[in-house]
Formats: sequence, structure tokens, C-alpha cells
Amino acid sequence: MKKIYRYTVIVCLMLVYLACKKQFNPKINDVATNFLAVEGAIISGDSTFITLSRTTGVKDTTTLKAELKASVFIEDDQKNVFPLIEKGKGQYALGVTNFNPDHKYRLNIKTSNGKSYQSDFVPMKVTPPIDTVYFEQKGDKDILFYADTHDVTNKARYYRWDFKETWVYTSFWGGVKDSIAYLRYVNVNGNVINQYPDRLFVGTCYGILNSNEILVNSSAKLTNDVIKHQQITRLTSSQKIIKLYNLRVNQYTLTEDGYNYYTNLKKNTEQIGTIFDSQPSITTGNIHCLSNAQERVIGFVSASTVTTKILLLRYDDIPIKVPGVRTGDCPGDPCLSKFFYYAGPPEADECGINDAVNGTIDVEPAFNFTARLNQLYASTGNYHLMITGANYRTINGVKTIVSYNFFWRNCVDCRYMPHDPGVTVTNIRPSYFPDVNSN
Repeated sequence: MKKIYRYTVIVCLMLVYLACKKQFNPKINDVATNFLAVEGAIISGDSTFITLSRTTGVKDTTTLKAELKASVFIEDDQKNVFPLIEKGKGQYALGVTNFNPDHKYRLNIKTSNGKSYQSDFVPMKVTPPIDTVYFEQKGDKDILFYADTHDVTNKARYYRWDFKETWVYTSFWGGVKDSIAYLRYVNVNGNVINQYPDRLFVGTCYGILNSNEILVNSSAKLTNDVIKHQQITRLTSSQKIIKLYNLRVNQYTLTEDGYNYYTNLKKNTEQIGTIFDSQPSITTGNIHCLSNAQERVIGFVSASTVTTKILLLRYDDIPIKVPGVRTGDCPGDPCLSKFFYYAGPPEADECGINDAVNGTIDVEPAFNFTARLNQLYASTGNYHLMITGANYRTINGVKTIVSYNFFWRNCVDCRYMPHDPGVTVTNIRPSYFPDVNSN
């Protein structure tokens, strides 16, 4: 009896406690926003890309507020002018230009509202070559990529890096050879019409991702201008390395002011975790509003040459295989290869032979074929019909399709497989990427 009484008291106290709890909705005060943000650098010996956007508030759901129809040009200290061309989405570009390394350069911007902005003159820094880009495997699933560099003149000292990742992968039913043509149902007079008469290859895709990390380092406190074991990125996603992974690393040289700007920006954007960490400070760049000296502008424009190194990593080169990569015999028709690498999502088990993701629809009875097909798409709108999965029978001497096989679109069309934010997916091989099926 005492135990029942004790539990009753505990339950009552919990109910009272829960009843007293109220949902906490913190009041977020709007702060001044809509500042011009300038991203990019003046590059000698390669193309220059400058992106203009506007800062947004905490409550604003807009991910990118591009600054359009601006006039942008580079100017040197000898009054030579190099205009940039608007490319869309706030990006402005100048083709490959070899700037005079003895001159100083600045960026000029005039926005569509008539305001003028200008960066400070900066020297054209010469960037030394990247010595090497290499990887190390940590444990059984993490692959870390590093870069080494040095400057024999001891003049560079302050460095920045960015990178571009490209990788090839297949859908579960795509197969390595990727020679399957697909049907996508279109209701044309009750017939299944192939939308891709020229053969659509969607079994093999290429993922492309540009870095958004701030990577800087300095040798200013060292006797020699040497950077060793600079981490560039890490991979925990096995899909990127199931066949071939291309890592393009770009290296730039900064001034000391530029290095301090990026270091401060990195702290403010990546390292603030709790109230016990250092709190954000105002990140002041080298760009100013000529129309209003009090207006804040975000960004730092540097000028340098760029050096690049590419690392190609094949799955077979990894000493310890990453979990999640499925290898083995192909699961049968329509997969055309005897051996394949696959990494989800969706997981291989989700794309196997089971009624949840695969099925067959008979053409007969023909009078209600369209209705049955429409019902199929209404209930499973994510499905693809594959022409190579059609079943034939000779009727009155004529080879006739009697049924179609259908599969989950994510398991067939690699373009619809889930990906991380920012990844660009294409089924067209980029010109710089090796043809993995040519061997």
C-alpha cells in the first residue's frame, strides 16, 4: 500500500511539473540587414569571379539575395580598367587575364540603386606551387585530405585554399556500363510513350560540390615559409569514393590584412558553439561605400595568382574499405555488369527484388490498361518504367509487349538519389573527369 501511495505522489508531482511548463518562444529582434556582401578575389593568370549579394535577417527564409544589374570593374594604380560581365545570380566574371605583378589593384562596384563601392588597393601576390595533395585514412570510415606547400623566397607567408569535388556513382539498377534506356510514362491515347527516344543514360551520374569552408594558414611565425599537413577536407560519405573521386585544390596568397580578415570570419562563422566560446566580433573588410561612409560592407578583396593541384582517388586505392559500399555480383537483369560498387541512399536492400519497390503491370486487358497505369502512378508517383524490363511474347507471329516492369525511381535514375545540400548532379560526364568505363 505504501508503494502504491509513493508512486501516486510521484506521478502527481510530475503532472504538476509538466503542467507548469510553458513553451518558450524567444523574441528575436530584427537587426539592420541588407548590407552588400562581396565574395571573390582578383586572380591573375586565370578567370576572376566576384559574387555580390545582400545580407538577410534571422527570420528571412531567403538563402541567397543576389545583387543584380551592378556595374563591376577592376582598376589598377595606373588607371587601367578591366570590366566584369554579369553572369546571373549575382555573379560577375572576367576572363583569363595576366595582371602586371608590379601594380596594385582594387574593385569598383556601382549597384542598380546608384550607390558606389570600392575596395582598397592591394598588391598582386605571387602564389607558390602546391607541393602535394594526399590522403590519410583514419579508422575504418574517415578519409582526410591534406596539402603541403612552401615558398623558397619566404614572401608568401599567408595562404588560403578552396576546393572542388567531383565524383562518379551509379544507381542500384544502373550498372557500370549504363546502357539501359528508360521509359517515363506519358498518357498519349492510352499508350506508354518513351520520352527519351535518343536513349537516356541515367544509371551513372556525376556529383559536383564547391567548397564553402574557410581554409587559411600562415607560416609568419616560422623561419621558413613552409606549410605542412594542411587539412583540406574529409570524407565520411562513401558514395563519393565508390568509383573515382576528383579533388581539385586551389591555393592563393593573401596579405596579412586579408589573412586576419578570413581568420576572424572563420571564428565567427564556424567556431562559435556556446556562450563560453569567444563571441562574434565585427568582421571589417577592405570594401567601403563611397556614397555613405557609415554603411557597412561585408567582404575582403585580395589579388594574387592561383596554383592548383588535382588528386584522383580510386576506390581500389583505399587501404581500408569504407563501410556502406556494396560490392558483389550484379543483381541480374537489367544490370549489365558482373561486378559493381554501390552506395546509397537508398540502401541496396531497399532496391532489391521485393514487391515494395518492384512490380509488373500487364498490358492486357487493354481496355483498362491506362486506368491501371494511372492508378499505379497515383499510388507510387516516384516510379520509372524501364523498356529493357518489358516482357515480350510472340502473338500471331508478332513480338508483342505483354507487360512492363517498374522500379523505384531513386533506384533507377541516379539524378533522383538523395544528396547533401549544394551538390550539383548531372548524368553528363564533365570534360575534365576521366571516363571510368573506357578501360
